[in-house]
Amino acid sequence: MLLEFCTIFVFLYVGNFISSCLPVPIPGTVIGMLLLFFSLHLKLLKLESIEKAASILLMNMAILFIPPGVSLVKSLRLLEGSWMKIILVMIVTTIITIAVTGIFIQWFIGRCENGKSIK
Repeated sequence: MLLEFCTIFVFLYVGNFISSCLPVPIPGTVIGMLLLFFSLHLKLLKLESIEKAASILLMNMAILFIPPGVSLVKSLRLLEGSWMKIILVMIVTTIITIAVTGIFIQWFIGRCENGKSIK
């Protein structure tokens, strides 16, 4: 299991390294996730080699949101004049997320019903 966690963290650190080298403001964690996704998709990495560690991380995902939440509470003074903007952004992004998810799910279900392989 330690090897599984190390594999996941290698992708995280490679993503962080690539992010620090690129002039584009993409977080290293996102780049690392994309690298992991493509490695799994292209079968360069087998799902079984990280499945247990990934399941543990997914089951405990709520714990991973504690540090950003604490940082947000520590920065409340910076946000004092921006509450309406923040609420507006939250509403707009929620609507966009729901719409994009709905469109993707409809496409995915239509593709499954047409008998096309998802793999």
